[in-house]
Amino acid sequence: MANGADHIAAGALTGVAMACYGQSQSENVNPLLAIGASTVFSKLPDWIEPATNPHHRQFFHSVSFLAMLGYGLKKAYDWKPNDKEGRLLRFLTLCAGAGYISHLVLDGLTPRSLPLLGKV
Repeated sequence: MANGADHIAAGALTGVAMACYGQSQSENVNPLLAIGASTVFSKLPDWIEPATNPHHRQFFHSVSFLAMLGYGLKKAYDWKPNDKEGRLLRFLTLCAGAGYISHLVLDGLTPRSLPLLGKV
């Protein structure tokens, strides 16, 4: 079962991958920003829905939220801002979303997996 340290490690590795992606796209961003955003957002689902009981996974840990997040990230990926601030915001949005997805993927691999909808 994935614990907090696993989520942090996965978020950091996701951030490294996103930093490499940013460099390959000629995005002049500090890799620490990518790693930081991905790592922080890899813990966000458990901050929103703390593991106070075995059935804590609800809407923000669900397959439906994963699908909505994926749709939003596709829109962010397709966005082509012209200014430097917009490009940085786009990149950090992708890093944050990738970190959140890393959390859901790890939770999805556990025996309890992810609920389809969950409670809001």
